[in-house]
Amino acid sequence: MNRRRTTLILLAVLAGALLVAPAALAAAGGGSSGFSGGGGGGGGGGGGFALFVVLQLLFRIALLGHGLGALVLIALGLVYLFVTRVLPKMQESWARSAAQRKGGRHNTSKRERRVELAAAEAADDDPEFAPDRVRAAARDLFVEIEKAWDSGDRIHMRGLVSPDLLIEWERRLDDFERRGWRNHVEPLGEPQVEYVSLSRKGDPDTDSVTVRIDARVKDYVVDGYGRHLKRTGTISEVTRIREFWTLRQRDGHWILASIEQRAEGKHALDEELVATPWGDETGMRDEALVQGAVADQVPEGTSISEVADLQYDGDARAAAMDLSLADGRFAPDVLEVAARRAVNAWAHAIDGDDAVLDAIATPVAKRELLYAGDTSGSVRMVVRGLLVNRIRIVGLDAGAQPPTMTIEVDLTGRRYVENRDTAAVLAGSRTRKTSFTERWTLALTDDERQPWRITAAADPVGLA
Repeated sequence: MNRRRTTLILLAVLAGALLVAPAALAAAGGGSSGFSGGGGGGGGGGGGFALFVVLQLLFRIALLGHGLGALVLIALGLVYLFVTRVLPKMQESWARSAAQRKGGRHNTSKRERRVELAAAEAADDDPEFAPDRVRAAARDLFVEIEKAWDSGDRIHMRGLVSPDLLIEWERRLDDFERRGWRNHVEPLGEPQVEYVSLSRKGDPDTDSVTVRIDARVKDYVVDGYGRHLKRTGTISEVTRIREFWTLRQRDGHWILASIEQRAEGKHALDEELVATPWGDETGMRDEALVQGAVADQVPEGTSISEVADLQYDGDARAAAMDLSLADGRFAPDVLEVAARRAVNAWAHAIDGDDAVLDAIATPVAKRELLYAGDTSGSVRMVVRGLLVNRIRIVGLDAGAQPPTMTIEVDLTGRRYVENRDTAAVLAGSRTRKTSFTERWTLALTDDERQPWRITAAADPVGLA
């Protein structure tokens, strides 16, 4: 066989693989960006071109002579039948058997044993935090949510998913409908659920539990022509889901507040376990610090500019330290509390209620944080698992009304810009941690619980 014939055969096999290779998809809550044609203006255009290439190559192979062309065509036909008909059924059968075998078995990790001890303490006051109840609720939620997504039942989803997360999901469902696509999801057996984190600080807006879901599902999209689109790089409609689900309570039962994929949700395994409000040592320490600072503020009727050195020499931190002798709210430690609270509120508001962020950021700053300044509402900024590495005071304007301080916050975590309709990542990465710096301007307020509020956030950088 000469080199020309070998090259033609290899190209034919490659083109056949491109034709057979299914497109990508996501389970409940996912967008169209992972599918064939997803994220763009339409779907399926590449398939026609691939078919043209395959037909051209097969025609040339058939002309090779000596029976070689016929043998290649027969072999390709058999491979096609095996990949598209036999192998998917085998994988589906294996997946069902594996799901049934694992459904009644539960492997408890060291992390989960710690969580269960904390959950037992939390359950003394609220039985819903008990491990058995949380795992059962998560299993039921998973099955019901996948069923509602499969049928497109938005009314049913309202009782299962938090309002803020549902807004994002409905945008994605609308996008599917515009394309004439339908995402079908069928769980194969019961999901495995691991209870990995809980936070019970006494605030119903933020109290939550986190579970790790491991499940096999039959998951595909039917396009307007009745074709089935699969995940990119797979040959079967059966896939494995490994996600972190955060649940919050509503009317005495658990609902889904947030979903994070395997890599972006791993931070839950390292988070502090808080079983009771009095067990939140960091929160209690921060609250005491702020209360002391507020008590040490300048007397009523005295402006900050009267006690501040408006022509200070040196850096802003030193000036803030000097000013804190007259007004404790300017102490760097108080600024650090404000920054950490803002980071936590920012991460919480990505899928959850914005109330906590509203208390610490103006509407303009909030738009910068959540939507990267986009006024069209078509994209959003997503942050997961943020860790505060360092906080620097870089500016102080004690003469402003109200006084302001500018800080730089060095953070590590996952940060990316996402198309809200298709869930396509436009910048950054879901799977890769990155270090970045946020520059915020904070203004002094009369709120005794939160004396500093973010009024401006610089445009995001480093998202390539």
